[in-house]
Amino acid sequence: MTPRTRLLLTPGDPEGIGPELTRRLFAARKLPKGVDVICVGAAAPLRGRGLTAVEIDPNDLGRPGFKVPIGAGKIAVVPVPPPPSGKSLHVAGYQSGRAVEMAVQLIQRGVAHALVTGPISKERLQKGGYPFRGHTDFLAKLAGDLKVTMMLANERLRVSLVTTHLPLKEVPEAITASAIRGTVMRTLDFLTSGLGVSHPTILVCGLNPHSGESGLLGDEELRVICPAVDDLTRELGNCVEIRGPIPSDTLFAVNDVKPAKHRADAVIAMYHDQGLIPVKLLDFPRTVNLTLGLPFPRTSVDHGVAFDLVGRDVANPSSLEAALAWAARLCKSAGSHKRPIRHRSNSK
Repeated sequence: MTPRTRLLLTPGDPEGIGPELTRRLFAARKLPKGVDVICVGAAAPLRGRGLTAVEIDPNDLGRPGFKVPIGAGKIAVVPVPPPPSGKSLHVAGYQSGRAVEMAVQLIQRGVAHALVTGPISKERLQKGGYPFRGHTDFLAKLAGDLKVTMMLANERLRVSLVTTHLPLKEVPEAITASAIRGTVMRTLDFLTSGLGVSHPTILVCGLNPHSGESGLLGDEELRVICPAVDDLTRELGNCVEIRGPIPSDTLFAVNDVKPAKHRADAVIAMYHDQGLIPVKLLDFPRTVNLTLGLPFPRTSVDHGVAFDLVGRDVANPSSLEAALAWAARLCKSAGSHKRPIRHRSNSK
């Protein structure tokens, strides 16, 4: 690994808001201190605001003594080419997908440490030849078909999702004991190993209104969620406090009014909007998307490509700034918070 931390930033769709936000952060020098930020993507959209996109051969990143060109007016970029000739692919969709693919390969080679992603268009990504519903399942595939969890986080709330980009009608069938357990365990590992939380508190949402009202409004709580929480409580013992299922309207309202030190360390939500609405409502500009379960830190903005805002210089770069800060923080803490999860059967 390189002695100086390197963050790879894929600005996202070349025609979206990501390159503009990237230029603004570089121009304002609002980057994490003590790290090198290298863009991977189409070079042309990164030029502007008095910035020069300095193109880097990816092979140079592994060369001893190579220094990333940084400083005022410079953006270091590993350029991504257009689609191969003869293939009818959406150019921007291909470039946004190829950028992620190249960035993961560089991290796997050990020449960079973490990935920060800008917004992509899922429709364009698929038209560009990458058949994924978003970054999360794309990264899971690239990392070796791993099971991963999407978390949205800011300073007031962290929410992990049992299901992600599914039509609402498909959610109940996708909520299984295995899916809940995996989400909780990856969240627990992130809290203890990534953030150094010694005794986490995790709250689990119900799926139905009033958590099913004892089966009157849905039986997923009785059939799946309650047994899964009970099994996890027995398995994990007193290394974590896990409670649920709790009606989500009550859970988020009660949790947020507590003093910061008494709030839950994480919430497990059953589906996309159940978890993302409250976390974005609390602090949309500084919320970050994290992928838990990968062998490297990955953070992302919490917003979309915003094609309608491109060129107007009004989009807020705070989420991208926060995503870079989170990635740097996780790189710094890697290995410093390794606390094994002690199961009750191993406790005296």
